[in-house]
Amino acid sequence: MENGAASKDSLIKNAAVRLREISPGCFGVVIDNPPFNLIDSQVFAGLKAVRSFAEESANDVRVLVFESANPEFFGAHLDLMGGDQGGPGHEVNEPMEIIQEWPAFSYWLGTTPVVSIAILRGRARGFAFAFAAATDMRFASKQNTRLCLPEVGFGAFPGGGGIEWAQLHAGRARAMEFLLGSDDLDGDTAELYGLVNRSIDDAELDEFAYRLGRRIASFTPASIAAVKSGLTKLQPIPLPEEMAGTLAVAGALQSSDAAQAVAIRIMTKAGGLPFSRAVELDLPRLCDVD
Repeated sequence: MENGAASKDSLIKNAAVRLREISPGCFGVVIDNPPFNLIDSQVFAGLKAVRSFAEESANDVRVLVFESANPEFFGAHLDLMGGDQGGPGHEVNEPMEIIQEWPAFSYWLGTTPVVSIAILRGRARGFAFAFAAATDMRFASKQNTRLCLPEVGFGAFPGGGGIEWAQLHAGRARAMEFLLGSDDLDGDTAELYGLVNRSIDDAELDEFAYRLGRRIASFTPASIAAVKSGLTKLQPIPLPEEMAGTLAVAGALQSSDAAQAVAIRIMTKAGGLPFSRAVELDLPRLCDVD
């Protein structure tokens, strides 16, 4: 199978994110941050390195296909434990620094001439969903996809792109259900709601996404860029200041007494941080009121 996970070779130096050329102009990006692909300093540093590589015109990047090395997790939520693992030239420290830089990165995905495609296999929750939702196209495993924004169930708020992209892709009523339900959606439901382009049989998913990526990359870059820019003008994407605004709402809400009480209850139920594999696999159940 020809995909980004087939090789350890990488065009960037990062322990959690690998980049390689699939065909002229088409590049595969593999997120490999065991055990759950948490969005931590290492992953975000890798994503920033991918952006830097793509912005260098000599590299001729036309398409980026994002996938996960872990079939259970495209990506989990933001790493709540923090850390300092960004690496030389791409330092990102605590979760708050990732949050502050996220709107600009998300906006770059939507406005760069480079076309981005996400292969969704396993769980994509919280920030990982917001990242996938910001890509230009998303293709989900019919048998193995779980998408969720669980923030409301945690007494929080899906800021930084979650609420913006959910409404843009799914419409108000379905976004309301998705956000307030704080539960997983499978691939078929995500397709029905417009959160992904297609729900595809798992065995065919990688081949389909990479075939599309290679085909797009074979076309004239100016035409690709013009179509993406034209679509963005016709249907504007969330602006960085809008995403920063919803992140501010999230921060204010999380500091409230009510949210703190919910957080204590959930942490007790989960057995504290870091979450176990069993908890991460079925994260929305933490929101259930026993």
